[in-house]
Amino acid sequence: MKIFKIKETLVEDGIALADARDLKVISDVRDDGTHPYGFSPAEIIGNALGSCLLINAQRIAKKMRMNFSDLSVDLQVYRQEDPPKVVKIEYTIHIKTDGSEEQLEKLFDYTSKYSTTYNTLKDSVEIVGKIQKIEIENIKERE
Repeated sequence: MKIFKIKETLVEDGIALADARDLKVISDVRDDGTHPYGFSPAEIIGNALGSCLLINAQRIAKKMRMNFSDLSVDLQVYRQEDPPKVVKIEYTIHIKTDGSEEQLEKLFDYTSKYSTTYNTLKDSVEIVGKIQKIEIENIKERE
């Protein structure tokens, strides 16, 4: 089992500094509901899912020898107010590829199947995803 250690410290009103592996990230922890300094906690959840999906999509596409150029994920995170909770996340993976529809379906399925964040959230948050293929010709093979 892998263990991740993170320390989050309030450095001034509304701003926290997260430290993991000697890397630092500013977190917006304003208690008035505005977040001018950085991502809100709900956005951080969406960011974690998007990052995890991108990691897996790259890795799986390479294993499938699927040529691609651009890869992105658009997410919408739905947060209810009472009690405050993320209740739904919708996402679309966008990929420019000359891969087949069968490859695209496998890529989409495996991307969530092997996502740490997706698997962590799926039993408590409704997650709806899709993949959008952007057709291009003559993609250079990735080395």
